[in-house]
Amino acid sequence: MQAIDLSLPPDYLRWQERLTHEFFDGREGQPVVMFVELDDLRRLADPGEDPVRALAAAVRRLVDISRGASMFSEVLRVETVWRRGTQDRPPPTLPVLALSVLAASEMRSDASGARHNYYIRFSRALLPDGSDTEIESLRHSLRERGAFTDVAVMWQRIHHWIGEQAGAFGTSTIPENPERSRIGYPLSQALIRRSDRAALTRFFDRMHLTRRGVPCPEALLALLKVWTHRRSQGFSDRFVEVLDDPDVQDYLRPLIHELAVAWDGRVITAEGLRRLEIRLAFDLDRGSAWWVIPAVSDAPSDILSGATGGTDFSVLITPDPYSSMFETEGLPPVAPEALTHGLTARGRLCVAEFQPARFLVMAGNADAGGWMSVDAIQAYEEHVFVAAPEVRPLVERALEMAADSGWKRMSDEIASEMLDGYSIYYGVSFSDRDALEEAMRLLPASFASNIRLGTTARPRLINGLPLHRNLSRNTYLAGGEPDLELPVGAEPRDVEVVLDGDRSQVFRASMFPIPFCRFGPYEEGDHTIGADGETLTFVVRPGSGGAYEPPGVGGLSWQDGELVRSDERGDVCGAWTEELDDPEVVLIRRGAVESWLVDRSGRLTALEEPALPTFAPGVLFMYFEVRRDRGAWLLQKRSKGWQVTRLRPAEPAFQALGPDDFRVWSEAAVSVRSADRLWPLYVAAWERADGR
Repeated sequence: MQAIDLSLPPDYLRWQERLTHEFFDGREGQPVVMFVELDDLRRLADPGEDPVRALAAAVRRLVDISRGASMFSEVLRVETVWRRGTQDRPPPTLPVLALSVLAASEMRSDASGARHNYYIRFSRALLPDGSDTEIESLRHSLRERGAFTDVAVMWQRIHHWIGEQAGAFGTSTIPENPERSRIGYPLSQALIRRSDRAALTRFFDRMHLTRRGVPCPEALLALLKVWTHRRSQGFSDRFVEVLDDPDVQDYLRPLIHELAVAWDGRVITAEGLRRLEIRLAFDLDRGSAWWVIPAVSDAPSDILSGATGGTDFSVLITPDPYSSMFETEGLPPVAPEALTHGLTARGRLCVAEFQPARFLVMAGNADAGGWMSVDAIQAYEEHVFVAAPEVRPLVERALEMAADSGWKRMSDEIASEMLDGYSIYYGVSFSDRDALEEAMRLLPASFASNIRLGTTARPRLINGLPLHRNLSRNTYLAGGEPDLELPVGAEPRDVEVVLDGDRSQVFRASMFPIPFCRFGPYEEGDHTIGADGETLTFVVRPGSGGAYEPPGVGGLSWQDGELVRSDERGDVCGAWTEELDDPEVVLIRRGAVESWLVDRSGRLTALEEPALPTFAPGVLFMYFEVRRDRGAWLLQKRSKGWQVTRLRPAEPAFQALGPDDFRVWSEAAVSVRSADRLWPLYVAAWERADGR
């Protein structure tokens, strides 16, 4: 077929070409969402042009409103002529369709009519300067006289055209048979704006879709509601509103699923930049604070520029293949102003942001080099809280109500060295779900909106005693089966969990996992857990199996308190046989350059590693035991510096120190990083002994 001259009016043709480039050029294999709102039209219009009036005037060059039910006949005639040609470009109906989506994007309760009255919006879009009488007459023609049926036909035909192109211009997100009939076509395109699609990439990343696959549409929408129940997560207010709107969920569900299936694994902003997060990091022992930027998959190096406290800065970010953090050069010092007002650095490829916060939760992170700000409180794990003065009384009340005993508030003098005016609480952990949920309600939403109770965006298996983790991610030792973690929603919700397809029980979703080891014993082999539309699989094995045994393991067992070699099966081998509140020994890794026992007097005794056992030739034993009663601490110097392990709790009572003591302490006191709250007391005692 040959291309045919459609002889479109110049202004109509100009909008047709702009919309073609906006929605179809370069979209091969990607879902096409023809979202149109005022900001989009401004971007597409000529400088100084009123975008709504310009588009409406262009459409009226082909749409004769005075013809009532036949007002779109000229557009349909031009489309018929187009179908006789090559059809290598979209049908010439895009300006009309864009105007219909613009009307759908403004479907809110306002003075222009009831929320469901789409035809008034479309009438005002066609006649932006029309009188009330003209708008009502046009609305009557569109709805009662059936003129809008022609627009619905245009939507059907462009849907079929996209499908006929085999993905060359993207894939259609237009519903085949919308539930709400004719207006369902434009409504389906008005639900997810450009910024919402960018925010969805963060949701897809949180769900690890590239590794774990895409859930069914129903489960995906349900989990998205879970993720947004306490904060908008960057979505527009309109998008969060429609998540719970039963009238539009039938359109939204497949659309989100198609975007998830086509996601390329990149987390982006509305402008298409890679989205990065700036996180606050602490070293409580040294009293220092700094910024870190966690790396994201395949993110490139970039130079980011920003400003804080009236001072410009530039930072170079470089991926580090050996760390989960970017290497950074040029990040500004940490200041209270950045916490209050936020911090943004923008580059050519990436943008990094720290959201304003008056209350922060910190968790230990080895790659960050200390405590790092996080967006979730995880049960049983130790945290550090950071609170602004105005929220401090509520934070302390929440801690008193819900936290396990042992938390403390750092002295204001020390805390001010890291963050002037902020209070810092350490040793914070939680093991009572109901108390924690009640305590979180005490915190004002404006302060705690960036904090949620730790959970997952989809059901997952955690903990347990995994076997062959380097070969399989879902094989567990019998008796050490995994726990199930369920997503937590805005309201309490019960989830039916099905084990092996025939055993079911309803559980209340919470931040505390469900221990499936209690539902055994399990037969050796595959087992399944179904929840929230997901099916998770785990494999139970009684041991490593005869086909493969790690060297030396099969012949080692624990008998009468000693590790011996035995050929007799039935001995306890490689298992945790009892829980001890305070084990008498600590396992210490071999290979240190120096090892020193430290007692509460600060004096050091050299520790020699014991010889390797001789009963298992060729086996590499990576650890040896040290009894806790041999001192308060064990200091080891390794290739990356000094490391400390606490043997038993004891307050320091330093006495006269010798030359070796002074040498080791002078090195270790300034280089050891430890979350143990006793260690700073020993460092302070050493500094007094050294006359500092």
